Amino acid sequence: MGRITLSLLVLATLSYAQVWTLHIGGMHCIACTLAVKKALLSVPGVQEAKVNFKNESATVTTDETVTLPMMQKAVEKTGYTATHVIQK
Repeated sequence: MGRITLSLLVLATLSYAQVWTLHIGGMHCIACTLAVKKALLSVPGVQEAKVNFKNESATVTTDETVTLPMMQKAVEKTGYTATHVIQK
């Protein structure tokens, strides 16, 4: 029974994961990416953050409790901007 419960828990967690693509304004170097990544990971519910300064982007995996304003506020505290990129 323990394996079934764990499997269902993992599936439930995965089904609610959201992946966000953000445009990050103001990044110029690797240190910038580290600051933005640290800020995003500090948001409760953020599971993973991949930041690329060359593309000025971040790909963020979150649970369903995370909102765009939460991530924007965290990024803005570091001196950068974050806007949601809607993929078509």
